[in-house]
Amino acid sequence: METEFIKAESEICPRIYIASAILKNFRGHQQVDAHIFRHGASAVEMAALRGKNLVGPPDPAMPAEILAGATEDAALACILEAFTREEAEQLAAYLGARYGEQIEKLTICPLQLPVPLGLGPIGAIPQTAKAGFINFDTARDYALPFAIKAYYDLEQAPGNM
Repeated sequence: METEFIKAESEICPRIYIASAILKNFRGHQQVDAHIFRHGASAVEMAALRGKNLVGPPDPAMPAEILAGATEDAALACILEAFTREEAEQLAAYLGARYGEQIEKLTICPLQLPVPLGLGPIGAIPQTAKAGFINFDTARDYALPFAIKAYYDLEQAPGNM
């Protein structure tokens, strides 16, 4: 497994790292992108992020119908899905040891802050017949001290375009 870990220039928020992987083969598709995220954040963690100017103005390209229901908490939930540096390092080590043969590349990089209003958490994306979640944390012998999932969309895999 190739791993690319891009360090943040500054860590104005401890939860700054996001992760994605290219799965070699998943459900009969090759080179499937999986967006790995932390889930199960508490209300206390959410409260700790409020008032820290971590949510910015919406992206001008954001459709008006999405912005109509946009909330600061939904944008902050994106940050709660990110990893601390220590968690990101643990994640990379765990995935390499447990799934290294199945992952072509793991990329960990900083989340751009502030998060634009209108963005929502990956965990809120509805599942379909071709898109859903990998529940790593329910696997036998799961060894990380935090819960992770990954979102995939088979329609976006090469050969499905």
